[in-house]
Amino acid sequence: MLIDTFELAVFVPSRLDGRALEAVVTLTVARPHAPTAAAPADAPVDAQRAIVFLHPYAPLGGRFRNKVIADIDSQLGRRVALTVAFNLRGAGRSEGRTSWTGMPEQEDLRSVLDMLRDRKLPLHAGRHPPAARRSLLLQMQARGFLDADADVGKLDAVPLPPVASTLLCGYSYGAMIAAAVAPTEYPLLAIDYALISYPYGVVWALALHKRSWYLQRVADCVAAAAAAAATAQPAPRTLLVAGTCDSYTSIANYDRWWDQLQARAVQAAAAARPEGDALSAAAHAVAVVRVPNADHGWIRREADIVDAIEAWWWAPSPSPSLSPHGV
Repeated sequence: MLIDTFELAVFVPSRLDGRALEAVVTLTVARPHAPTAAAPADAPVDAQRAIVFLHPYAPLGGRFRNKVIADIDSQLGRRVALTVAFNLRGAGRSEGRTSWTGMPEQEDLRSVLDMLRDRKLPLHAGRHPPAARRSLLLQMQARGFLDADADVGKLDAVPLPPVASTLLCGYSYGAMIAAAVAPTEYPLLAIDYALISYPYGVVWALALHKRSWYLQRVADCVAAAAAAAATAQPAPRTLLVAGTCDSYTSIANYDRWWDQLQARAVQAAAAARPEGDALSAAAHAVAVVRVPNADHGWIRREADIVDAIEAWWWAPSPSPSLSPHGV
C-alpha cells in the first residue's frame, strides 16, 4: 500500500456565533501499490480513526502550527484517515478574541466534532464563495478523495469519511479545552484524550473562576471511564504527558494531581464492580507519562510525546510501562 494525503486549508463556522475558524483538514488513504526498493510499502492507515489537535494559549502565541502540534501531526497523522488542526477563536486567522473562561473555545471544538459526527465539513460562506467551494471539490474528485460520480454542484459541504475512534490531542491550553468536552457528548466518535502539559498550575489564570470546573471535568471523565472499564463497557482513555521541568506546574504538583486522579479512578472502579480488578480498570482509564528534564516548550523533546502517544493509543491494552508515573 502507498499512503496518499489531501490537505484542505479551509475556514469553518463556529457553531456558537458563526465566526470563521481557520483549519487544516488532512485526509489520508492507502492506495494499492506494489512495493519496490525505491518506494517501499507504507505503514497501514487506520481507516476510521481521526485526531483533532488543539493548540496552546493564543495571547501567548499559540497557533495550530505550533511545533509540538506539527511534529505530532507529521509523525502520527499519516496513520489515521483524518486529522484536523484548527485555530481557536482569536488565534492565527480565526475570527474573534480569546475568551476569559474558555467556554466559547469549547464551542469551537464542538463545531469540529459536529462535522466529524455528521461526516460533513461545512465551509464558511464568507471565506469560501460558491466558485471556490466547487474548485476545491473538483480537486478532491480528481485526486480520488471524492466519488467520481458525485455532482459537486449539489454538494453544500465537503464529504468526510466515517470516524469511529477519535483522539483529542491538546497541548497546554488546548489540553484544558479538549478535556472540557465530555466523551458522552459524542458517543459515536469514541473519544480518547491525549493531554500534553495540562496547565494544572495556571488554570486559574486561563479561565477566571473556572479552575475547579475544569479540573472536575478531568476527574469525572477518568472516574466514569474506570467504572465503565470495570464492568467491561466501552470506556474513553486519557493519557497525561508532562515534563519534570515544566515551567508552569512543578512535578510535585503534577504528582499530587495524578495521584488524586488515580485514586478517584480506583474508587469508581471498585464501586462499579467490587469483585473486579479496580487497579486494572483505573490503568485503562488514565495513564501518565512523566518525561525527565523536559519543560513546557518541549524543545527538541517532541519525539518523546510522539512515542508516548503511539505506544498508548495504538496499544491493544494499557502498557505496564505507561501506568501511573510510568516513565
